[in-house]
Amino acid sequence: MNDMITRMHRAKLVPAIISIAFGIALIITRRGAMDVAVKIAAVMLMVAGAGCILMYFFGPAKQDSMQLGIGGIIALGGVLVWVFSKTLVDLFPIFTGISIVLNGLSNLTVLSESDGDGVTKVLVFIFSALMIAGGIFIAFHPASVENTLLLIMGICYILNGAFDLLLMYRVKQILLH
Repeated sequence: MNDMITRMHRAKLVPAIISIAFGIALIITRRGAMDVAVKIAAVMLMVAGAGCILMYFFGPAKQDSMQLGIGGIIALGGVLVWVFSKTLVDLFPIFTGISIVLNGLSNLTVLSESDGDGVTKVLVFIFSALMIAGGIFIAFHPASVENTLLLIMGICYILNGAFDLLLMYRVKQILLH
């Protein structure tokens, strides 16, 4: 039982703390935090690509040319993310708007396939329409929503980390009693 709690703490504690810290950083230094997050993602891609390439040459498994190619593509992707990090940060609200529009459209397709009651269908339609309208607004007016979007993201990261910590605490209480 204690081994399970220890594994859960290892798996959840550090990501929960990082999530809270990143959320706070997003709220305090919105633009700067996004720049740092994109740079971290670039470094992670470069390291992962280099790892694949090194595994090709020095790994215990047989050499697979696919692994070498994928490693090169991942590493190149990391370099491109690093070089174009400012552009990616600028495009982030646009990508967010597009994903919200696509989510709203997918909700509408589910609506057409479901056999739910009339009230549920009306609510799904209203929420889908609002999501599509909001996503279009975000995609076409990214500068006006960037600060708000980053603030909301920061709050979501803090809540995610706090809920993970609360979950760990509650699971530990349940398992120990």
